[in-house]
Amino acid sequence: MTAMLSRSNEILHDPLFQAGRQVAEAEERREQQIRVLSALAQGSPARIYAEHVLSEIERTIALSRMNQELIESLLA
Repeated sequence: MTAMLSRSNEILHDPLFQAGRQVAEAEERREQQIRVLSALAQGSPARIYAEHVLSEIERTIALSRMNQELIESLLA
């Protein structure tokens, strides 16, 4: 049981694992935001703001992927 907990703890502190998890979570947020956008009226203030949020999520994904690639190259 202790070995299993240690392995789980080790994975949680693995920088490459964390970077991959950040990318996956941001991609999930993007999908959620796209669903929100589809329910909003074109040109409405709420939609304009939601589009801005989506662009920030896209930026986060790009930065998270770059971080993941940097970690991969440092560990290689």
